[in-house]
Amino acid sequence: MADGEEPEKKRRRIEELLAEKMAVDGGCGDTGDWEGRWNHVKKFLERSGPFTHPDFEPSTESLQFLLDTCKVLVIGAGGLGCELLKNLALSGFRQIHVIDMDTIDVSNLNRQFLFRPKDVGRPKAEVAAEFLNDRVPNCNVVPHFNKIQDFNDTFYRQFHIIVCGLDSIIARRWINGMLISLLNYEDGALDPSSIVPLID
Repeated sequence: MADGEEPEKKRRRIEELLAEKMAVDGGCGDTGDWEGRWNHVKKFLERSGPFTHPDFEPSTESLQFLLDTCKVLVIGAGGLGCELLKNLALSGFRQIHVIDMDTIDVSNLNRQFLFRPKDVGRPKAEVAAEFLNDRVPNCNVVPHFNKIQDFNDTFYRQFHIIVCGLDSIIARRWINGMLISLLNYEDGALDPSSIVPLID
C-alpha cells in the first residue's frame, strides 16, 4: 500500500487481502468452528480453579450450553456496549440481543469502534449487530432500537444473562427493579430458575 492512500482505500484493501487469505486457507467452513477455536473458553469452563464456586463441576456441557442455548442481552451499544458485544461474540456466545435507544454521532467514532463515519445518524444497536453478524461466524446479534422500558417482563425472562453497558443511574435502577420483579417464590423459597443474572 502506498503512503498516499486514503484511509478508506487502505481499509478496503486490507479487507480484500483478508478475504483472499480466508479463501486460500479454506475459511472456517459452514459451522464457523475451526480446530482450536474454543480452546480458550474450554480453559475456564472445563476445569476448576482457586476462584471457582465450591459447587462448580467442570464439564463439556457448559461449552455446549454457551454455544447452543445461552441467550444474552446487552443493554447499551455505546463505549462500554461495543466492547461487551465484541467480547461476548468472540468468546462464543451465539445468541446475543442488544438494546440501545441512541443513534450514532460523530463524537462517538473515536471510542465506539463498531461504528464508521458512514454510520452517523443510524441506530447504534442496528449498526453494532450488522458489524458483528458480518464478521463473527455463527454469531446472531439481534438489535432493538428502543428504550429498555419499551419491553415487558416476558421479553426479559427469555434471557439467561443480562449485561449492562449503561451510563444512566436511572436506567440501571429500572432494569434492576425489572429483574427483581421476575423472581418467583414457592412456599417462601426462591425459585432459582426465575433468576436472570445482571452483570453491571
